[in-house]
Amino acid sequence: MTAIIITISLHAQTVSDMLENALSAVVTVAVYKMDYANKTLGYRGDNNVDMAYDHALRLDGAKGSGSGFVITRNGKKYIITNAHVVQDASDERGSIKVYSISGKAYDVRILGGDSFYDIAVLEFITQPGAEITTLDFKKTEPRIGESVYAIGNPLGEFPYSVSSGIISAKNRVRGGYTGKFGFLQTTATIIWGNSGGPLVDQAGKVAGVNTKIAYATSPTGEQVIQSQINFALEAKIAERVVNDIINNNGRVRRAYFGLEISQKSNYRYISKSTYDYVLSDSIPVISGIIPNSPAATIFNQYMGWGITHVGNVEVRSVEEVLGEFEKVLPGASVVLTLKSGSTVKKVSITAGELLDQQLEDIGLYVMDQITKMSLVEKQPNLLVSLNENKYYKYQGNKYSSAPLNKASNSPSSPSYSNYYLIAAGIVNKDFVNMWKTEQLKYFGAVMRICGIAGVVDFYLLKPNDNIENVQTMRHYLSGDENILKETLWY
Repeated sequence: MTAIIITISLHAQTVSDMLENALSAVVTVAVYKMDYANKTLGYRGDNNVDMAYDHALRLDGAKGSGSGFVITRNGKKYIITNAHVVQDASDERGSIKVYSISGKAYDVRILGGDSFYDIAVLEFITQPGAEITTLDFKKTEPRIGESVYAIGNPLGEFPYSVSSGIISAKNRVRGGYTGKFGFLQTTATIIWGNSGGPLVDQAGKVAGVNTKIAYATSPTGEQVIQSQINFALEAKIAERVVNDIINNNGRVRRAYFGLEISQKSNYRYISKSTYDYVLSDSIPVISGIIPNSPAATIFNQYMGWGITHVGNVEVRSVEEVLGEFEKVLPGASVVLTLKSGSTVKKVSITAGELLDQQLEDIGLYVMDQITKMSLVEKQPNLLVSLNENKYYKYQGNKYSSAPLNKASNSPSSPSYSNYYLIAAGIVNKDFVNMWKTEQLKYFGAVMRICGIAGVVDFYLLKPNDNIENVQTMRHYLSGDENILKETLWY
């Protein structure tokens, strides 16, 4: 029994030493100035740890906060956090600050990020002090049952909190429009404010970036946090994304095919207040080809064909196609298995790279599909013409078919007006995910994010009008509110 007690004591001391070393690489990220929509993103002394707790961290005036940690690349320190922590920050200096273990504030700016993986990289504007140390990403594959520790500032009020747990599952896929693939599931409890902080292993290596918590619906209909189910983006994915952002002018390198892939569901009425959509396409379908893309010379003859496999992996939904496409690098070839009736064919395509021009091509293509909208000007901001009588307007936490033009209630009398398209995404009564679309390339990027929802919402503003008068409008990608068309442009 004595030997067992000694072993446990030594293990606890080792973990404590590791955590004390890791704490000084963790920061609190605070956002002080926000915009109208999201962006499409070695001193160690004996008393170093005590600095984290000897006074309360004051975030007075902050509009939001999260956690982060510091790494070194090419001799320079960078802060890693979640994109959702900083994506709605203003571009003004002073909008984002990070607080070190000593409580000192540093001005930082967004170097780049990736909304899909929910990762952002920040760089210091003011020189980081010696109290800020760095962490390394874990290189070995995480194991089920392995001990891990979440470090961060839960609720923005408890900096340098540590929770322990184990890795309970790997490669989890989550719902929503961003941060979908490649999560570790852990029992190391996190909560709001932990977002962007590190999940470290017993060696102090970053096993993942803490990102999401799980909810369940109680018998009374309330959303209840599941404290034993927490998610962190796996280190190998996070490090690849971070390296791309730092080495590729702030963005992740992605493949580009020029395919529109969709899957339709039909509206089903259940009761006065209950409805759902029933899948009508059993597999994802090639529903469009973007001009001047790698697919344009190969796939025109396969319009309407279903996709059963990407490479050797079977795909049953648009989301699964997206997950496999994300694994393809620019310049690599992939074989798609296509099916039409009883005919099956294998077609190979070599990926291009998704750059600004390709995003603009996607933006123009989507606008062409939205028959009630046309591009008037793309510089300096997106100006579009649309039929005001053809959109679903957001009123009273729900969408109705009330026209944007209150003077005309007749759908048979088109009323076209010009609007600035300032943001796009999804607006519901429970959440808002909107991204700025000042340029056509940003519009294309947002469509790639939210097309899988089957609908897209727009913030529209009349020329010379005040931002307070922005209007929210919904468009169904199928053109029919009774048909949900989950769509991927890749």
